[in-house]
Amino acid sequence: MKTIELPAFTRRVFLNRTLQALGAVAAMPLASSLAESAVAESGEAGASGPATAVPELQFLNADEYRVLDAVSDTLIPHGGAFELGARDVGLAGRIDRYLLKMDPTVAQGFRGALAFVEQKAPELAGKAAPFSRLSEDDRTAVCNAMLQAGGLPAGILLAMKYVSMSHFYTLDQTWKFTGYDGPMLLEEAR
Repeated sequence: MKTIELPAFTRRVFLNRTLQALGAVAAMPLASSLAESAVAESGEAGASGPATAVPELQFLNADEYRVLDAVSDTLIPHGGAFELGARDVGLAGRIDRYLLKMDPTVAQGFRGALAFVEQKAPELAGKAAPFSRLSEDDRTAVCNAMLQAGGLPAGILLAMKYVSMSHFYTLDQTWKFTGYDGPMLLEEAR
């Protein structure tokens, strides 16, 4: 399977694309009820491994958190470019805390984007929803299909990439992998 390289992304493009995702907010109640019923019916972990423990959340609900965790794990897997991955640093929880600080319409748009990824995006790759219960390979195929589709699906994927990457690479634990010594302001404290 051919993997597509993700393009660079600016904050302006992210905000523009995320606001476009507000239309998907209407699908959120449906996505939440479908995800809850799927978990209740199966009573088991998703195809990608054990169910992710949900920390105390500040903005997202548990279903939204699981989608964000699956997306960030797909974009930044353990043992990918570095040994450290999104789940190793609790990236979805960190993003959840940050969403409270965002403009409310952008934060709601992020919720809508998560609903789209969970329920609609798998169809683009011929996979059955929900996204959060797909295997790692299937999630990767869905992300590639979103990028190839262009328009709103690609915009949502790029927004998820921007948020995940920016929050991952600002963690102290990731600096050693990039060769960054930390802010110059902290040099005096060393």
